[in-house]
Amino acid sequence: MRPGESVSAGSAHLRDLRLVVYGRKWSGRTYTANALLGREHFLLRAFTENREGVGVVAGRWRVHVVLSPGWWKPFLPNETMELSKLEMIRGAAPGGPGAEGPHALLLVIDIDTPLDEKSAQAAEKHLELLGGSSSEGAEAVWRHTIVVLNEGIRWEERGADPSAQEHLRSRFLARIVRRCGGRYHLLNTAVSHPGQVLRLLEKVEGLVEVNGGGAFRLDAALATATERRLREVREAAAARRANDATKTDLLREMYKDHQLSEVRLLLLGWSLSGKTTVADTILGGPDPDAGWKGSTRASEERRGRVGRWAVQVVDTPGWWRFGSSEDTPEAVRQEIVKGVWLAGPPGPQAVVLVVCACIAFTAAHLRAIREHMAFLGADVWRHTVVLFNWCEANGDTRLEQFIEAEGRPLRWLLRRCGNRYHAFNMSAVPDMRGQVAGLLERVEWMAAGNSVLQVHPVDPWEEEEEEGEEWEGVVIETLPRGVPLMELFSQVCRKREQEFLESIRRVLETPRRASSIAGPPDLSEEEMESNERRVREWLNGSNEDEDEEDPMAVMDCHEGQSPISPTMRRLRIRKQQQQQRQSPG
Repeated sequence: MRPGESVSAGSAHLRDLRLVVYGRKWSGRTYTANALLGREHFLLRAFTENREGVGVVAGRWRVHVVLSPGWWKPFLPNETMELSKLEMIRGAAPGGPGAEGPHALLLVIDIDTPLDEKSAQAAEKHLELLGGSSSEGAEAVWRHTIVVLNEGIRWEERGADPSAQEHLRSRFLARIVRRCGGRYHLLNTAVSHPGQVLRLLEKVEGLVEVNGGGAFRLDAALATATERRLREVREAAAARRANDATKTDLLREMYKDHQLSEVRLLLLGWSLSGKTTVADTILGGPDPDAGWKGSTRASEERRGRVGRWAVQVVDTPGWWRFGSSEDTPEAVRQEIVKGVWLAGPPGPQAVVLVVCACIAFTAAHLRAIREHMAFLGADVWRHTVVLFNWCEANGDTRLEQFIEAEGRPLRWLLRRCGNRYHAFNMSAVPDMRGQVAGLLERVEWMAAGNSVLQVHPVDPWEEEEEEGEEWEGVVIETLPRGVPLMELFSQVCRKREQEFLESIRRVLETPRRASSIAGPPDLSEEEMESNERRVREWLNGSNEDEDEEDPMAVMDCHEGQSPISPTMRRLRIRKQQQQQRQSPG
């Protein structure tokens, strides 16, 4: 029986039981949910949205099962993607805010592998999301929870009968069971024993009686906020998807005559983000001579042919996901910079920043990326494309939903890269060549755009970010943290000022023709300040980050007077010298 199907008239006496199944990924949640329904209703595939099923068990119960997304072992909630957490909360109120909730929350724990302390904390913290921020809500969660100990190995293969007591000797598992009032059930999903499910449902009925016949009720404010947030994510994702499709068509038409014969890519990202897998995917497979090497320790260059492009890919070592650049070993820093050299002159046409799309993207991730990208200078963002990897772990969920749900840190990163992003879904094997070609096309458009003068309208995704704003306890500064980046930026500004002053010196020292004026124009103070401001704006015109102050804009002045820049001061001195030479006596 599927959701929405009618139940026969003879089943009117059946008792309804509403159950929600929670647990980490690969813990046996899907097997447990199918066992409750008595059939293979839920498929073994990745998903981030709740899945539902209805079945009749033993002619006694009509069971409504909600299978909730899981979390990665041993990730805590702050490392789980927002969409999964929102769906976990929504699963406890499948009828919407104010509707009656589930009779029992089933927490599935895999006992074929030891449960360590962090994995136990992950289970506790994720389940307590249903209680909101109050201790009373958390207590209500545990009052309606039964721990299902899932065993995926046939008992006869162990040569002994199953015993839950031996598993409860784990102090971490015993702690979780105590919080549930000692309620647990051993379920072997490797074999079909209807008696196991009957005993579990009888325990659910006993739990309902203990709770006075009532079901778990999600806090109305929490349920409403969750529904509103999910609706906002869907709407924003649809708008982003439509905008990206329009932009893609425009770029394809604009740069149809700007085709590259060779594409040079530099892969960057944190350790275990899948950079080497991305390189293998782009080039059509792993290097046959490399063998298994584990994590990349040194930058290496590979070449191949992809469609009409000769492709060069430079893979680099990664940094720790939350690590500061100061914590990154000097050898890794040097290898990242060496990757630019390996791409050969004049350098890579694109920096491909690999981001994992199946875990949370937090402010700490953003800070680590900014600090490590600073190794390559301020101009690196103009040449960067964000590549989302491991998208297959999100099932049918669209990438734009992930982007909008993760919030401001990820959106800031995309805006910094000109909203250039692409996705790799490794489960879509027949379409992988098309995905790779799509990435190379975006690189081609970006390379053409960087060599063609363009006047861009205001980015519709641009949002004001205040300096020093705090996201999730991590302060994100408007100015870059990387010292090498600031030094490079100051050098560029000083060089521009020197070039400007040198051009003025050449103009002043060049012999005048008779038709030329004898000296500089007699400008008023207001006119000189206006001209100087225009010159300063022109000097800063190529600064890509409009949110960041130009260090050359720091000027010393007396109280109550307008700021005077070094350039302005030199111009005034030259004018005074000209006036002194022209005055009589």
